[in-house]
Amino acid sequence: MQTTLNFYMFLAKLPKIFVFLLTLYIAIRVLKAFVRDCVVNRSNSFLKSAYNFFDPYRQSIFCYKYKWFSILLLIVVTYLLCKIYIPPEYLSYEKGMYVEHSIMYNRLTYFISYLIHENLGHNMFCTFGDNWFCYFSGDFMQVLFPCIIYMFSLQLRGGLFFSPAILYWISSAMYDAGIYASDAAVSKLALTSSDMVSNAAAGTVKGDWHYILTPFNALNCAETIGMILEIIACFIFAMAIYSAVEFFARLSQDGIQDNSYI
Repeated sequence: MQTTLNFYMFLAKLPKIFVFLLTLYIAIRVLKAFVRDCVVNRSNSFLKSAYNFFDPYRQSIFCYKYKWFSILLLIVVTYLLCKIYIPPEYLSYEKGMYVEHSIMYNRLTYFISYLIHENLGHNMFCTFGDNWFCYFSGDFMQVLFPCIIYMFSLQLRGGLFFSPAILYWISSAMYDAGIYASDAAVSKLALTSSDMVSNAAAGTVKGDWHYILTPFNALNCAETIGMILEIIACFIFAMAIYSAVEFFARLSQDGIQDNSYI
């Protein structure tokens, strides 16, 4: 019985071990990239050396082939997404009650974000105390984790192929954070505990964002902050669509045989 208990306790520590090893790996690789780049080209700064490591094949959204009309199109698409996915007084709606909202806040992406939010966020950082970062760590990690995956995908020659899905993941995580930020002052949403089993009815428990904003006396800005996060999410969602266009544009230019993004 004790052996079984120790095994489950070990499994519970795996997310923390994984994050520690991943952080250590990133730090070492960036340091090696910096040293190598300095040896080859002494004029490069640390930031440029780190960027050369993270995006050696120039596949990130910063390296897309933008034209004036594509920028205008992105602005229009982002505006339309905001009109669709951020309806007026949407907190009065039940989650998942309309199709458009479900695209950004569907069960699959919510479940993945939830696991990261609780395990790599609260259950890891709250062991150091019930402090401000304990509450902030949940949404911070659920957005940071897909960003890290995106950075690693850029190191693959076929990284551009994965960009639409990963950017959509990032946008969904950001959208989720925006929903709960908007709810900080009114507490209309039901919450699930970090034990991932017990639930709290709407209004009975304060969410993370209540404790994130309270020290700054910013609860009256909660809806605005949530709206900003949701707008950013819609923009990243538009970039996810545009990244698919960019992939096929490069594919058609380079050809299947010589294309370096496959």
